Amino acid sequence: MALRSLLLFILLLQAMQINGKAKFTNIQCVSYDQNITIFNTCRLYAVKRDVAEVALRLQIINFPKQPITMRIQLLKRASGYKPFLYDVSHHDFCEYLEKRNHPFVNIIFNSLANYTNVNKCPLPSQLSIEHFRFPVKSLDLLPLPFGEYAIYATFSAEQRERLQLKVFFTLTEFRK
Repeated sequence: MALRSLLLFILLLQAMQINGKAKFTNIQCVSYDQNITIFNTCRLYAVKRDVAEVALRLQIINFPKQPITMRIQLLKRASGYKPFLYDVSHHDFCEYLEKRNHPFVNIIFNSLANYTNVNKCPLPSQLSIEHFRFPVKSLDLLPLPFGEYAIYATFSAEQRERLQLKVFFTLTEFRK
């Protein structure tokens, strides 16, 4: 009898399982030095009511002579966006692309792999991301509580910030 009650309880829990859905809500691209980089496209396209795709095109006019430093932050909204879990810096972006040695950054770049031409160095002069939808499967690797989030990616060269991407998204719950 106890086993039957336990099985019934487990079946009820599975029927009422709460899952989440994710959606990009905004993207901001800033080039701090127009002599080095220019964003030709930086926007979200609404595909369906609850689906948005990222489109981004960046033209590199002058490649920096020193290595490019990359900083990626995950922020959660709570009276403004506050640091949440990750703040990763790599002093050589090309070295990261070669070694792929950070789990959080790997989740982001592996999700982008089929939608971008930024996979290895030397970088092409026209960088792009096309038709990129929120990688819901990546939430299995990085379970986050429901809420509003942002990922800030800042790229620096020669001790100065050169460009910044800010991608905003929400995680909401729904019942199956």
